Amino acid sequence: MTVTTRRLYRHLLFVATLYCLLLVLGSGGYILIEGWPWTDSVYMTVITISTVGFGEIRPLSPFGRVFTGGLIVMGVSTTAYAISTMADVIVAGEFRSLIWRRRMQNRIDKMTGHFIVCGYGRVGEQVVNELLSNRVPLVVVEIRANLGPELENLGVFPVEGNATEDTVLIRAGIERAAGICCCLPNDSDNVYVALTARSLSPDLTIISRANSHESERKLQIAGVNHVINPYVTSGRRMARQLIHPNILEFMDVVMHRDEVDILIEDIGVGERSSLRDQTIADTEVRRRIGANILAVRRPDGETFVNPGVEFSLRAGDTLIALGTPEQLDVLATEAEDRVYGS
Repeated sequence: MTVTTRRLYRHLLFVATLYCLLLVLGSGGYILIEGWPWTDSVYMTVITISTVGFGEIRPLSPFGRVFTGGLIVMGVSTTAYAISTMADVIVAGEFRSLIWRRRMQNRIDKMTGHFIVCGYGRVGEQVVNELLSNRVPLVVVEIRANLGPELENLGVFPVEGNATEDTVLIRAGIERAAGICCCLPNDSDNVYVALTARSLSPDLTIISRANSHESERKLQIAGVNHVINPYVTSGRRMARQLIHPNILEFMDVVMHRDEVDILIEDIGVGERSSLRDQTIADTEVRRRIGANILAVRRPDGETFVNPGVEFSLRAGDTLIALGTPEQLDVLATEAEDRVYGS
C-alpha cells in the first residue's frame, strides 16, 4: 500500500467518524428538543446534513429551527472538508509521484555503462544486493510501483513497468548499459526481454535465469551470454560445501568486498595498454603491483589457467586477477580498464 493510499484511507475514516457524530448529535437533538421518535429524528438529521432540499417532516419549534440551522452549517462544513481533503491527498500525492518519477528518469538518462536488473523478486534481490556491494551503477525494472521508494533508499534507480516492453527498457537506458540481468520468474518473459535487449543493444552482455533445462537453449538462441539455473547452481554449491567446505569459504571471502581486503576481479587489456604484447614476466605485475594473474581469457572464449611467465598478453584479453582493491586499481589503470567500485 502506497503512502498516498494510506493517507487517503486515514482521511476517509476521519470524515466517516465526523458524519457518524453528526448523525448521533442531530438525532439526539430532535428527540430531546422536539420529542420525535428516533426514526423521524434520524431521517430529519440525514436530509438536513446532506442539504438535499426536502421539507420539514414535522413542524419545528423556534429552538428546533435554530438547532436545524446549526446542523446544516456543520453538515456543509464537514462535506466541504471531506471534498477538499480528499482532493488534496489525491492531487498532491499524484503530483509528488510525478515529480519523483521525472527526477529518477532524468538521472537515468545521464547514466552510461550501468547495469540493468529486470525483476526484483527473490533472485533479483540477491543480484541487486551483490551489485550494490560492489558499488555498481544500477537500474532495476520492476512492475510493482510500490517498490520504487524502497529501491531508491537502497541506492538503486527504479523504473516502473513491464520489462518485456521496448519503451520500458529504453527508459532504463538499455542502449547505454553495460549489461542486463533477466530475473523474471517466467522463462518466456526472460526470452522476450533478451530478444528485445539484444535488438536494442547488439554488444550488450545479457545474463538470465532459467527455471528448466529446456529453456536454457531458447535463452541462448535469444542472445543470452550466460544462462544460470538457480536450482542447479544452489544444488551444486550445497554438494561442494559438503565436500570442499574450506575452498568455498575462501572463495566467499575473496568475492565479498566488505569482509576482507583481497578480491578477485576481471580486468580487460585495452588497445593502448602498457601490458599489451608483453609476457607476464616482462610486466612484472607480481613484483611491481603485488597482484596475481590467476587466468587469462582470450576474446574467442579460450581460457588459460595459471599462465606461465612466458605467456604473452594481447589486446582484448581478460585478466582474472587476485589482489587488494588498491592493487587491482593499479593493474586496471595499466590495462586501461576499470574496476567497478574503485
